[in-house]
Amino acid sequence: MRRCVLFACLFVGSQSCTLSSFADSLPEDHKRNLLIEQKNFVESLAFVYSPALWISYRHGLYFALKNDAQTRQLEALKGTRAKYVALTDRAERHDLAASLLAESGIDELWQQKLLLPLSVTNQNLTPTLNKPLVILGGYKLVHSFENGDALIEGTDGICLVMNFSAGTNDPSASEAWLIKEGEKAYASAPGEYQRVDAFTSVALNSQETEVLERVVAACRRRSAVLSKEIAGVGAAQEFQNSVRRANDSNPFLQYQVAKAYLEGKGTKRDENLGLEWMNRAAKNGSGDAKAYLEKLEQKTPKP
Repeated sequence: MRRCVLFACLFVGSQSCTLSSFADSLPEDHKRNLLIEQKNFVESLAFVYSPALWISYRHGLYFALKNDAQTRQLEALKGTRAKYVALTDRAERHDLAASLLAESGIDELWQQKLLLPLSVTNQNLTPTLNKPLVILGGYKLVHSFENGDALIEGTDGICLVMNFSAGTNDPSASEAWLIKEGEKAYASAPGEYQRVDAFTSVALNSQETEVLERVVAACRRRSAVLSKEIAGVGAAQEFQNSVRRANDSNPFLQYQVAKAYLEGKGTKRDENLGLEWMNRAAKNGSGDAKAYLEKLEQKTPKP
């Protein structure tokens, strides 16, 4: 069974990501929104650069959705991106994508194949091919030629697939990804030729698959870093709120401020300030603070 699908591309303009020095200069709420949206965008790129969503054709790599599930997931990602309030600049998003490709360690030629230049007229991030992708399902390998071409049989009959052996095609696979090139004759017997539909296989080879996997791995590493930064910003906000509200009638928040100083959570670790706040909380009735100080006293060696 053959299915033709059109190529689709995730329009992700651009944003230069971690940029800690820039983020540090922002108000806390905006900083947190920016980091959350950067993380979402990076995770979107991990989806987009999955090898399952790419094809290889005439020395180029192209983003191509192959089924309805991929299309739905891409639309969901676009919907989330449309709600961004901080990461809205296309140039910044493009810089972020470029930085991830560079961090993956792939060379510049591969980076150019996977990321289009920033353009006012073309808002796509990834290259796409203006040819219909034919998905041949339930095929079987009939014959392999020495030049790498092959005859395969699907529900519509036998066709010739050029460059079949160059990709990661598996003779037992359920689908073949093809671009139709017209018709071509092959020798069906000595002196006899038969014309059949001719296609080019667009399956990725092992090197192309590895390149894309390295990009996905770089995206996942950046996502983990951003998760930690988001947690840090949240802790900082919580700390500042606690400090503002930690008056003498609120020993619980005084205890929370003390813990934050002692653990370096949301603020720089400062044992002296931590103990100062702990004593203040204990004096104002915090049972947790009293228990902490009693336990600390028991651990302190007697002179």
